[in-house]
Amino acid sequence: MINIELLAKLCKTAFAAGSKAVETYRKKKLSKEEKELLIAAVQTGEFLLLSVEQLPGTWVRTGSKDFLNHNDPAYAATYLEAFRSLCERGYIIYEGGKLFMLTGSGFKKSRQLAKNVEKK
Repeated sequence: MINIELLAKLCKTAFAAGSKAVETYRKKKLSKEEKELLIAAVQTGEFLLLSVEQLPGTWVRTGSKDFLNHNDPAYAATYLEAFRSLCERGYIIYEGGKLFMLTGSGFKKSRQLAKNVEKK
Protein backbone atom coordinates (compact mmCIF):
# COMPACT_ATOMS: atom_id res chain seq x y z
CA MET A 1 0.00 0.00 0.00
CA ILE A 2 1.30 3.46 -0.86
CA ASN A 3 2.11 5.86 1.94
CA ILE A 4 -0.20 8.83 1.32
CA GLU A 5 1.70 10.98 3.81
CA LEU A 6 4.94 10.60 1.84
CA LEU A 7 3.19 11.37 -1.42
CA ALA A 8 1.57 14.40 0.22
CA LYS A 9 5.03 15.64 1.27
CA LEU A 10 6.27 15.17 -2.29
CA CYS A 11 3.41 17.26 -3.66
CA LYS A 12 3.91 19.96 -1.05
CA THR A 13 7.67 20.09 -1.66
CA ALA A 14 7.25 20.42 -5.42
CA PHE A 15 4.58 23.09 -4.98
CA ALA A 16 6.67 25.06 -2.50
CA ALA A 17 9.83 24.80 -4.59
CA GLY A 18 8.54 26.92 -7.45
CA SER A 19 12.05 26.71 -8.80
CA LYS A 20 13.50 26.58 -12.26
CA ALA A 21 13.91 22.83 -11.81
CA VAL A 22 10.13 22.42 -11.51
CA GLU A 23 9.58 24.66 -14.55
CA THR A 24 12.10 22.66 -16.56
CA TYR A 25 10.44 19.41 -15.52
CA ARG A 26 7.02 20.76 -16.51
CA LYS A 27 8.28 21.41 -20.01
CA LYS A 28 9.17 17.75 -20.51
CA LYS A 29 6.65 15.78 -22.49
CA LEU A 30 3.75 14.36 -20.48
CA SER A 31 3.08 10.64 -20.69
CA LYS A 32 -0.20 9.36 -22.10
CA GLU A 33 -1.28 8.43 -18.56
CA GLU A 34 -0.40 11.85 -17.15
CA LYS A 35 -2.49 13.48 -19.87
CA GLU A 36 -5.42 11.15 -19.18
CA LEU A 37 -5.35 11.99 -15.47
CA LEU A 38 -5.25 15.74 -16.13
CA ILE A 39 -8.07 15.58 -18.67
CA ALA A 40 -10.21 13.42 -16.36
CA ALA A 41 -9.80 16.04 -13.60
CA VAL A 42 -10.66 19.05 -15.76
CA GLN A 43 -14.08 19.66 -14.16
CA THR A 44 -13.40 19.47 -10.41
CA GLY A 45 -9.62 19.21 -10.14
CA GLU A 46 -10.05 16.59 -7.42
CA PHE A 47 -8.09 13.36 -7.05
CA LEU A 48 -8.56 10.65 -4.45
CA LEU A 49 -6.06 7.91 -3.66
CA LEU A 50 -8.09 4.87 -2.71
CA SER A 51 -7.45 1.41 -1.36
CA VAL A 52 -9.58 -1.28 0.23
CA GLU A 53 -8.67 -4.44 2.09
CA GLN A 54 -10.38 -6.65 -0.49
CA LEU A 55 -8.14 -5.38 -3.32
CA PRO A 56 -4.37 -5.16 -3.46
CA GLY A 57 -2.70 -1.81 -3.98
CA THR A 58 -3.80 1.79 -4.25
CA TRP A 59 -5.47 3.47 -7.20
CA VAL A 60 -6.36 6.96 -8.39
CA ARG A 61 -9.91 8.26 -8.77
CA THR A 62 -10.89 11.56 -10.32
CA GLY A 63 -14.52 12.47 -10.83
CA SER A 64 -16.33 9.21 -11.49
CA LYS A 65 -13.33 7.55 -13.14
CA ASP A 66 -11.36 4.91 -11.26
CA PHE A 67 -7.96 4.17 -12.76
CA LEU A 68 -8.22 0.53 -11.77
CA ASN A 69 -8.45 -2.76 -13.65
CA HIS A 70 -9.27 -5.76 -11.47
CA ASN A 71 -7.64 -8.10 -14.00
CA ASP A 72 -4.39 -6.13 -14.36
CA PRO A 73 -2.66 -4.66 -11.28
CA ALA A 74 -0.11 -2.98 -13.57
CA TYR A 75 -2.86 -0.65 -14.82
CA ALA A 76 -3.42 0.98 -11.41
CA ALA A 77 0.34 1.02 -10.73
CA THR A 78 0.99 2.84 -14.01
CA TYR A 79 -1.57 5.56 -13.24
CA LEU A 80 -0.33 5.89 -9.68
CA GLU A 81 3.16 6.45 -11.08
CA ALA A 82 1.77 9.08 -13.47
CA PHE A 83 -0.02 10.73 -10.53
CA ARG A 84 3.24 10.86 -8.59
CA SER A 85 4.94 12.46 -11.59
CA LEU A 86 2.22 15.12 -11.79
CA CYS A 87 2.88 15.89 -8.12
CA GLU A 88 6.59 16.26 -8.87
CA ARG A 89 5.76 18.62 -11.73
CA GLY A 90 3.79 20.81 -9.33
CA TYR A 91 0.44 20.17 -11.03
CA ILE A 92 -1.14 18.50 -7.98
CA ILE A 93 -1.16 19.56 -4.33
CA TYR A 94 -2.21 17.61 -1.24
CA GLU A 95 -5.34 18.88 0.52
CA GLY A 96 -5.77 16.38 3.35
CA GLY A 97 -6.90 12.84 4.04
CA LYS A 98 -7.05 11.10 0.67
CA LEU A 99 -7.80 14.30 -1.27
CA PHE A 100 -5.41 15.93 -3.73
CA MET A 101 -6.24 18.89 -6.01
CA LEU A 102 -4.94 20.42 -9.20
CA THR A 103 -2.88 23.55 -8.63
CA GLY A 104 -3.47 26.69 -10.69
CA SER A 105 -0.90 25.54 -13.24
CA GLY A 106 -2.46 22.07 -13.08
CA PHE A 107 -5.87 23.46 -14.02
CA LYS A 108 -4.28 25.48 -16.82
CA LYS A 109 -2.57 22.40 -18.26
CA SER A 110 -5.69 20.26 -17.74
CA ARG A 111 -7.88 22.72 -19.64
CA GLN A 112 -5.31 23.09 -22.40
CA LEU A 113 -5.18 19.32 -22.90
CA ALA A 114 -8.97 18.95 -22.76
CA LYS A 115 -9.34 21.70 -25.35
CA ASN A 116 -6.87 19.94 -27.66
CA VAL A 117 -8.87 16.71 -27.34
CA GLU A 118 -12.10 18.55 -28.24
CA LYS A 119 -10.49 19.92 -31.41
CA LYS A 120 -9.65 16.43 -32.66
